[in-house]
Order: sequence, then structure tokens, then C-alpha cells
Amino acid sequence: MSKRRILTLIVIPVLLISGLVVVLVNNPRESTATLILAEQRIDFGTLPEWEGTVTRTITARNVGKNTLRILNVHTGCSYAKITAPEQIQPNAAATFYIVLNPETLPADETTATATIFTDTPNTPSVTLTIVAAAKRFATLNPNACDFGNIRPETTHQKELKLSLNAPLDASGIRLLPSNQPALTWKMTPDPATDAARLITVQLRSPKDNGRFASLLTVAFPNQRTLTLPVYGFIQSD
Repeated sequence: MSKRRILTLIVIPVLLISGLVVVLVNNPRESTATLILAEQRIDFGTLPEWEGTVTRTITARNVGKNTLRILNVHTGCSYAKITAPEQIQPNAAATFYIVLNPETLPADETTATATIFTDTPNTPSVTLTIVAAAKRFATLNPNACDFGNIRPETTHQKELKLSLNAPLDASGIRLLPSNQPALTWKMTPDPATDAARLITVQLRSPKDNGRFASLLTVAFPNQRTLTLPVYGFIQSD
């Protein structure tokens, strides 16, 4: 075998491999931290708003060999608060606390995406989906009183149902007086159930044409209120 061929096939590759080994030994790859959540979705279910805030926990683990720092947490909504540790040690776990306030939670099932920001390039941000719905202490059905198109100076009446979900003293419920002389209302027991009341709204339409709108307020013994929008359109023809 010629010297040139030996140089090409053996010496040069050996030198290249030796150089690569030296570079790898002198510049070891940094082992960064990695954040992993035990769950990516947490479902609170339906929360009765009269029972106060609800807390759930989720476990987070740093599977890397460096300390992981939590830079910030965005809940993605106004009704949740997340408490996170400042840092997680290598190969260690920590607990995140998710607190929901049902009073500010939408009644229908809603989904929010929380984002956890870290200082590691492996997982600079990790998301957590939060699902929940609120059960109101009381509801009006329908939740608005629409008289539609009506003629001036005529009398109209609508009946609504007030459902009581929380353990309230129904005798303490009050219908606040209307600031509209054209509106009157009264509340009577629902013969079908003790957990509901029937509300009758009566409107004596004004003589002037145009849109009529007002608000009626139901006051409860727990210092909460419900408002009932009342509207209609008065037209001569």
C-alpha cells in the first residue's frame, strides 16, 4: 500500500477522530433542566359558588441535572390563581397550587390555559389547561323580561322562575322597588317545589313611542343580588 493511500485511509481519519474526542472532552454538553407536569389538564368540575374558593394541586418535576427556576406564571383568566415554587432542584418534584374563585367563574363550562415560564431552553414554557363551571346560588329563568312590541298605555304581564340552589332562607328574599312607575312586580311560592319562587312582572307601557328599558333587583339574605333586565318597544301601530 502506498504511503499516500495509507495517509488517506488511516492517518487522516484517526487524526480527525482524535480531534473530535478532544473537543467533546474539553467542551461537555450542558445538561439543562426540564420541567414536566404530572397532568396537562385539570378539571374542577362544577363548583357551587356559595362554598367559596377551591384548591387543587398538581405535581411538577425537574428531570434535568441543573436547578430549574420558575420565572412567571400566567393563569390566562381572572378567576384562577396559581402559586408556584421559585425553583425546583435537579431530579426533584414540587407542588403547584391552583385556586379558583367560583363567584367570578362563568356559569357555563369554561376553559383557560395557564402558562408556566422557566429559565431552561428545554422547556421555556409549559401549559396547563384548567376546566371548570360555576353553580350559581340562585338563577332567574328567563334571565331577562322581554315584553316585545307593545302599544302605548297598555298593561302587560310576564312570569319568571327564581330557582334557589344554595341553602338560603327564602323569607329573607326581597324584591327592591323599581325606579320606573310603569313597573310593578311580586313574588309568590312555587307550588311545584320549595326551592323556587315565581316572580310576576307587570308593565303599564308609557304613552310615548320608543324603546323601554329598566332593571329590577332581587336582594338575598346573603348580601348578594340578582338583576333582571326589563325591556320592550312601544309603538302606536
